[in-house]
Amino acid sequence: MRQALARKAAPRTRISRSMSYPAPVKGWNERDSLADMRPDHAIVLNNFFPKTSYCEIRGGNSSHATGTTGNVKTLAVYNAVNGTNTMYAYTASGIYDVSSAGAVGASKLARTDGKHQWTMFGDGTSNWLIAVNGVDKPAYFDGTTWTAVDGASSPALTGLTTTNISSLFEFKGRLIFLEKDSLSFWYLAAGAAGGALTEFDMSGVAKKGGYLMAGATWTFDGGSGPDDRAVFVTSEGEVIIYSGTNPGSASAWALTGVFDLGKPLGRRCMQKIAGDLVVITESGAYPLSTALQSAIVDNRVALTNIIENAFTSASRSYGSQWGWEAIVYPAQSAMIFNIPIAEDGTHQQYVMNTITKAWCRFTDWNAETFAVFKGQLYFSRGTAVYKAWSGTSDAGSNIIAYGKTAFSYFKDMGSEKRFSMFRPVLAANGSLSFLTDIDIDFNDTEITGQASYTAISGGQWDVSNWDEAFWAAGMEVLKEWTSPDEDVGRCAAGKIKIATNSLTVQWLSCDWIYETGGPL
Repeated sequence: MRQALARKAAPRTRISRSMSYPAPVKGWNERDSLADMRPDHAIVLNNFFPKTSYCEIRGGNSSHATGTTGNVKTLAVYNAVNGTNTMYAYTASGIYDVSSAGAVGASKLARTDGKHQWTMFGDGTSNWLIAVNGVDKPAYFDGTTWTAVDGASSPALTGLTTTNISSLFEFKGRLIFLEKDSLSFWYLAAGAAGGALTEFDMSGVAKKGGYLMAGATWTFDGGSGPDDRAVFVTSEGEVIIYSGTNPGSASAWALTGVFDLGKPLGRRCMQKIAGDLVVITESGAYPLSTALQSAIVDNRVALTNIIENAFTSASRSYGSQWGWEAIVYPAQSAMIFNIPIAEDGTHQQYVMNTITKAWCRFTDWNAETFAVFKGQLYFSRGTAVYKAWSGTSDAGSNIIAYGKTAFSYFKDMGSEKRFSMFRPVLAANGSLSFLTDIDIDFNDTEITGQASYTAISGGQWDVSNWDEAFWAAGMEVLKEWTSPDEDVGRCAAGKIKIATNSLTVQWLSCDWIYETGGPL
C-alpha cells in the first residue's frame, strides 16, 4: 500500500548568535561617529594603555623624593660624562637634588620661579646643565658647581640682561637664547657656554607679531647633521624655520619658511620624537614633517587627530594653565602629553603608543611635570617627586581602569538584538574582581553589574605533583560570562571597570551572545 512521504521538518531558525572582537587596541577615539567607529576602538579608555595586541592597566607610582621648599615645577636631568647622572627639581625657592630616594637636602641655588626651560650643552671642557625662566639669572651646572650667570659671573653672558632669557636650545654646537617678550633670539659663538651674545631680530619675518615662545632643533633623520633646521615658534602660532650654521653670516644662514600652525600651548610646546619635532598647539599636536607640506593646516596629519574633540576642548578650557608639555618614554613606547586642568591640582595625561599611534587617557597622577631619569619615568606633584609607571598601585591606592568599546551592530544594522551575555577576556596574575555592563543604542550609563573571578593557582616546580598541578605561566586567562542589565537594541558597547593595587591586568578581547529579531 502506498504511503505518503514524510514531510521534512522546516529547519529551525538560529536563535542565539555569538561574536568576538579584539580589545580596543586601536585606542581612544574622540573623532569618529559613534555609529561608524571600528570595533577595535574605544569610546573611553582610562588608565588602560593600548599595546599592539592587548590593553594593559598602566603602571602605578611611588614616592621617590620629598621635602622641597615650594612645589616642583621643573625636573631636569644632568647627564655626566662618567655616567653618574643626577636629577634636579626646580621650585620657586631653589634647586634640589632629587636623584636619590628620600628627603631632599638643601637647595643648590636660590630661585624665585620654578618654571624653567633647560638643555644640556658641552663646550669641549665641561658638560653644562643650563636652565632659564625669564625671571632669575640662568642656572648653570657643570657637574660640580652651580652658578647664577650674569655679565660678571664665570662663565658670563654679556649683551643682554640675563634675567630676560626665557628659553634656550642648542643648535649645531651653538647656544641660542630667546629673549622674553621679544621676537629676538641671541646666540653665542659656536662651542661656547658663555661670552658676548649677539642679537638676531625676527620682527620683520614674524608677520603676526607677538613674541618668541620656544625654539628647538629639527632633525630629519633622527641624528644631528648638516640638514638640521632651527625652528622658532611665536606666541601667535607662526613657525619660523632657518637652515645654516651661523646666524651672523648671510651666506651661512637662510630663512627656509614661515608657516602658520596655530597658537602654541606654553613654552614647553615642542618635543622631539625620533627624527621629527612635534609642536603642541591649541588645535592639536603636529609633527613638522607632515604639518608643513601644505599651505594650510590639515588637522588630519596631527598626532592628536583621532582624539581631536577631547584635545581641542581641553585646550580651550585649560590652554592658559601652566604645565602643557610632552615627553617620550621609550621603555613603554609611549608619548605623554600633560593636560593641566588646574595648576598645583588636577592633571590628566593623554598618552599615545608611539608604535601603533593608539591613544588613551591617564588619570589620578596629577603630575605637574615629567622627566626620564636613568630610563625610568618620574613626575612631580606638590613638594615631592614620584617614580611613575612602576608597580601596580598609586602609592598604595587602587589604580582604577575603565574602558568602553565602540558600539557595534554586529554586522547586522537592521535587526533588533537581545543581548544576553557579555564577556571581556582578561589575563591577570592573581585573583581579580571587576565590573562589567553594556550600553545599548548609544546610551551612556554607569556600570551596575559585577563579576568576579579567582585565578587558578599555578603549580610550583619541584614541589607540586606532576600531572596533578596546573603549571601557570604568570598570567592566567580569565573568561567569565556576565549578564548585562540592558538587553534589547540594534547596537551595543561593552564596558569594564577594574580597581586593583596588586595585579597586572591585560584586556585581550570581548565576547558576546545575543539573539536577533526582525526590524521594528
